[in-house]
Amino acid sequence: MIIPRLALALLLCTTPVLAQDAASSSSAAPAEVSSSVESSLPTNGSSSAPEAPHGLADAELEMVVRAAYTGAAALASAHGNYFARDGVTSPLHDAVAAAVSAAYPAVVVPADFFADLDAAKICLATAGTELRVATNTYGDGITLVAVTDARLFAYDYDPHAGADIKVVAAADCIKPK
Repeated sequence: MIIPRLALALLLCTTPVLAQDAASSSSAAPAEVSSSVESSLPTNGSSSAPEAPHGLADAELEMVVRAAYTGAAALASAHGNYFARDGVTSPLHDAVAAAVSAAYPAVVVPADFFADLDAAKICLATAGTELRVATNTYGDGITLVAVTDARLFAYDYDPHAGADIKVVAAADCIKPK
């Protein structure tokens, strides 16, 4: 009786460690973050302005999209597997914004949705990170794009096009014209 409980307790204690993927457990990410913070601080004798901070790293963009999808999927599962119905998108926006801001409070989730994946791939005009959302005509498909002034990562799901979520791995975003 004690051994199964001990095994369960051990499993629960080690699960977060085992659940980390290689991208999120990389030791290079904190060094990149600290070096970007250090480079933005003024130094003695420096006459040039500090570099503007860039958006999140590729692995962080992926985690932002995962968080957004978790919030969106929870909403859809509670509403007949629809992300949005009859053009009503505010509950989806609120669910996605809450999920993203819990882990990444600096990420902006615009209230206006985008038309499709291509429209959401446009780079930001300034440094920062946005999580952009689009739904399909029926409200049962969703596109989530984390975008900075240089990079993006996206999930695109349309059950009418296929059963799988299309993952757009980290790539350069499209510069605005």
